[in-house]
Order: sequence, then structure tokens, then C-alpha cells
Amino acid sequence: MLIVRRNQTRDYLDVAALTEAMGTAEAVEVLAHIAEYYADQRIDGVPVSSQVVRQLADPRPADSSVTQQLTAYRNLEHKWHDWNRVRDRCREVAIALAEGGDDGPVS
Repeated sequence: MLIVRRNQTRDYLDVAALTEAMGTAEAVEVLAHIAEYYADQRIDGVPVSSQVVRQLADPRPADSSVTQQLTAYRNLEHKWHDWNRVRDRCREVAIALAEGGDDGPVS
């Protein structure tokens, strides 16, 4: 997952926009299986899914200055020009992932 590898503003924008387009429930269903997909990749012994939840819960992109320049992104929907909105959407997804819906929390 690019959020874990690159940790760039664009990665959080993509998660926010895609999860809004597909709906939180479907996004959580897909992201809940990320640990299986990346089973061979752990960060300090922790599954990728845990790191994804942490980063979505508190988005701090490495290129944080770009969060103040979202209006310069070409073809970006106006609603995503506000970093607070992007951050809030990512947090909603993190909470849903941590709660795990009907299947329990993501490991």
C-alpha cells in the first residue's frame, strides 16, 4: 500500500476519494484483507494492516507542505482541496478498519 511505502499527500487523497466513491463498507472489506496480500511484509514485526490503520488515523504525509497546495492539483474534485476533509475521511476509514465491522478488528 502506497501510504505505508511512500506516505505522500497524493496517497491519502487517493484513499479518501476512492473510499468515498466505493463506500466505507466496501473499502473496509477490501482493506481488511491487506495483511493477507502483504503477508510477507511487516514493519518492525507488525502487520501492514496495523500500520495502515495508524497512518490513516493520523495522516502525516512526508510531503506535508503539499497539503496546503491541493488547489494546484489538476482534475482534483473541489471537495478534496481541503486537507481537513481528506484527513477526516481517512480517519473515518481507519476507525471502521479498527472496529473491523462484523468480522472484528483488523490485525
